[in-house]
Amino acid sequence: MFYIDNLLIKGFRNYRQQQLQFHPHLNILIGDNAQGKTNLLESIYYLSVTRSFRTNHDQELTHWEEQSLYLKGTFIKNGFNHVVQISYLQNGRFKLTINNDPVNRYDHLQQFPVVVFSPDDLQIVREGPSIRRRFINLEASRLSPKYFKELRAYQRVLLQRNHLLKDKQNRRQINVLLEPWDQSLIALGSNIIRYRVEVISDLEKEAQLFFNLMTNSRETLSLSYLSTVNYCDDLLEIPKNFHSALMTKRDQEFNRGSTAIGPHLDDFKILINGYDARRFSSQGQKRTAALALKMAEVYLFKRQNHEGPIILLDDVFSEFDINRKIHLLDFLRDNSGQCFISTAVDLNNLIESLNREHKIFSIRQGCASDEIVRSSS
Repeated sequence: MFYIDNLLIKGFRNYRQQQLQFHPHLNILIGDNAQGKTNLLESIYYLSVTRSFRTNHDQELTHWEEQSLYLKGTFIKNGFNHVVQISYLQNGRFKLTINNDPVNRYDHLQQFPVVVFSPDDLQIVREGPSIRRRFINLEASRLSPKYFKELRAYQRVLLQRNHLLKDKQNRRQINVLLEPWDQSLIALGSNIIRYRVEVISDLEKEAQLFFNLMTNSRETLSLSYLSTVNYCDDLLEIPKNFHSALMTKRDQEFNRGSTAIGPHLDDFKILINGYDARRFSSQGQKRTAALALKMAEVYLFKRQNHEGPIILLDDVFSEFDINRKIHLLDFLRDNSGQCFISTAVDLNNLIESLNREHKIFSIRQGCASDEIVRSSS
């Protein structure tokens, strides 16, 4: 079984210093709003992924009275202890070690899988393409080191290509100058599109199952990849059509000073009952669809690693009716991995229905007390 056993927090968000011992199965964080429940979940996610699910700026994570943060946690994986330590200073110095050995944060990305759902994840359904691209890029990168490597290479090629397109003095020889960058863009971009299509297909299959569970099969969920490269459902056609599209857009690209074709502009559509969920679904449907996407990740990580990831659920129960709460708890009961649930409402009766040992933490003003431990009857 894979889980986080303990955690030491120093100077993270509203936590000055806190040491915690977790239950390997279920952990409930109870407290009023703005007390630190989400911050605790965020610290676990940051230790696992070396990024926050709430901000792209590390400096925002430090306690307002501190100039640095420090996290230390022990992950149990394949029967071995992995002690992960992260220190960050507000001058930008970042250090990551596993069992005291320095590790590059990019190499850390696939090591300790975790899936988080928070209220902000509704943006995946209701906001623009950039949010969904960020979602699919992160999840694909965590599932595939090759994807992550090629995505970073693609972004470097894109930057250099756009730099050339902005140089108006080179218009006469632009085709010659762009040719090597075009070849790299097409090769890397085609691989990225292919892998995204595969991931979207896998997500759709698993998300449909969870969505059916949550809606008693009264509603349907589907996903559709939207590419700026028209490949007519034949992935082998992507490189050829990518090249043709670039040639067609050459003048437009030079006038705009940016690349007009490629996965950096792609999107995917979320459909509920055949209709675009962004435009035609209720708030509750959007929330259920976003949660379905995140719980689909659980299956993908489990299929790849043969063990379930750590699941972090931030205030997920407050907006669901009783039936959807029960369905979600059924899912968690069937999932063998470790789970953290934050809540400001009483879940006693629902949690007892899980029939799983669990630990309850009371969160107040950046302090967590864990005196409450309950076992299954």
